[in-house]
Amino acid sequence: MVKVDNKKQRTITKAASIFIAFWILIPGFIRAQMLFDTLDLQTVEIFSSKLDNSAAYKVVQIDTNQIGLFESQSLSELISSSTPVFVKSYGQGSLATSSIRGASATHTQVLWNGLNINSPMPGQADFSQVPVFFIDKASIYYGSGSIFQTSGGLGGSISLGTKTDWQNKLNVEVLQQFASFNTFGTSGKIALGNQKFQSSTRIFYTQSENIYDYYDISMNRENPPLKQRENAAYKQKGLLQEFAWKPVNSTVLWAKFWIQDNYREIPPNMLVSVPEGNEDTQEKLARGIVGINQSFSNSNLKAQVGLLYNFLNYKNEISQIDDDNIVTSSVNSFKYTWHGIEDLVLTTCFDFNHHRANSDNYTDTKIRNEGALCAGANYSFHERMFVNLLLRQELIDGKFAPFTPTLGVSFKPMLRLGLLLKANASRNFKAPSLNDLYWSPGGNPDLDNESGYSYELGIEYKEQVSEVNLSTQLTWFYNNIDNWIMWQPDSVFSYWTPSNLKNVVSKGVEFMMRVDGSFEKFNWNYSLQYAYTSAENMNPVSEGDLSEGKQLIYVPKHSLNQVVGLGYHGFDVNYTLNYTGERYTTSDNSRYLPAFTLHDLSISKNLVFKKNIFRLQFTINNLADKQYQVIAWQPMPGRNFSFSIKYAFSK
Repeated sequence: MVKVDNKKQRTITKAASIFIAFWILIPGFIRAQMLFDTLDLQTVEIFSSKLDNSAAYKVVQIDTNQIGLFESQSLSELISSSTPVFVKSYGQGSLATSSIRGASATHTQVLWNGLNINSPMPGQADFSQVPVFFIDKASIYYGSGSIFQTSGGLGGSISLGTKTDWQNKLNVEVLQQFASFNTFGTSGKIALGNQKFQSSTRIFYTQSENIYDYYDISMNRENPPLKQRENAAYKQKGLLQEFAWKPVNSTVLWAKFWIQDNYREIPPNMLVSVPEGNEDTQEKLARGIVGINQSFSNSNLKAQVGLLYNFLNYKNEISQIDDDNIVTSSVNSFKYTWHGIEDLVLTTCFDFNHHRANSDNYTDTKIRNEGALCAGANYSFHERMFVNLLLRQELIDGKFAPFTPTLGVSFKPMLRLGLLLKANASRNFKAPSLNDLYWSPGGNPDLDNESGYSYELGIEYKEQVSEVNLSTQLTWFYNNIDNWIMWQPDSVFSYWTPSNLKNVVSKGVEFMMRVDGSFEKFNWNYSLQYAYTSAENMNPVSEGDLSEGKQLIYVPKHSLNQVVGLGYHGFDVNYTLNYTGERYTTSDNSRYLPAFTLHDLSISKNLVFKKNIFRLQFTINNLADKQYQVIAWQPMPGRNFSFSIKYAFSK
């Protein structure tokens, strides 16, 4: 880590501003070029990031091609390689969480088929424990848009889901992966059924010794010695079983069951030397959902009941720790939608959740009950303006949580022009996690809810000319979060304890662009996503604290993602560039981790034999062999390789 260079920071900011201005002008240039393009192009299927039905909010769907490229990896790699969302990762197979718009990991809610899978104990989800093979679709709900799913997403939420193909008769998939660091993975899927009933079974197994070389800059920055990252092995295995039944077209019932076993060693940072196998975790989880979607002539009812079980054992031999943590949750949701009047949709919902936690770090069993009522209205004015209002009130352990309303408006200046203007505002809150309240020693049962206000303005433009599709989006956001929970040492430095200390203001600009099309036998796509995030603490935490007005630690101001894809005769080439800006490691911004850029290249080939498809894929990660750290003193791997072969059969 080095001292902050203000001149360098100003140079980067200026360059970023020029870069954004350049790309804002690019869509107009492309549009002008497309108007003169009269080539006879073939039809292609378009996969693009787009807004959800709530057009006033920013909801980005991750490209399905990207999901396919990462199906042998975890959600951590998918999010970090496909979006500018910063993923705070300790390395492959290790803990990975996200920061959306400068908010903390607990301010990102992760849902699987509508079921919130954030653990109520730490209040967050570990992205490294979610296999992409168990995902068919993934969307990021930024800011106010997260309230339509759940509360607590002060930064946003990530929605993961699976799809039911009612036309499927039989689908079989087998995926085998071989990768660097003695990493192996096997996945399989079999789905069968008809237009009334579908069954899908997926399994996966992956393991890795995860030993790789790195340069130890803690010993010598000029000529750092080459060392090996050890004690970082991991092993995961899981099963996902789904049933869907449609007795009549207006009724759909489903049941989904996900079980998984995760083991991983926890490596020390490069400043510490510990015995082999000193620290590890063993986790067992089970998640289940049953639900129904019933359609009536002018309304719809959706009900879902879920159960979650999580067992986590943590061991540390030096500290003589061997702790068990068990959480069971019941999650229930009911939503009724009425559309009996043209251009008007009314919605009401009711949620009830019950959590029970037993931990060697709690004095006794802790229970939390959560209830929520919501009412919403969507109205369309002559297909030109869309207004959305949602009111939500929650009750937590018998106490009223902050009232959370959200209002969004979108407007089309001209119906024939793909231009959309949008704005939204909301209030949201995040209840303290069970660890914040009850961890022994240190928990603080007197903590208040974190709460905040969010504002967003956006402009979107879409156009299709011939076989070329263009989509651009520019968004400005402003979040003000009060009572931010922060852990710090107590007065005698005997242990750490949380308090409501900070007021954080995060604001910034996000830009997205995607262009795709085809030319003769080629199909191509290009996407760019950039985010500028200023997240500053507005209140000093204590006397002499120098964090006021400074950027939060581990929140990069600049992040960028670019993806270029080219396809020809079953061959596909995908190149990804990810830039992550400097991240401060001290609250006074005196020290930081340098920015880094990663280049990844993937080449695949589909071989088709009647109804049998073989896909061969070779990937080079970190093409330039960049030495970098996402977390201070936690070295990340250099250039590494992956090869996979997938067999698919369907009828």
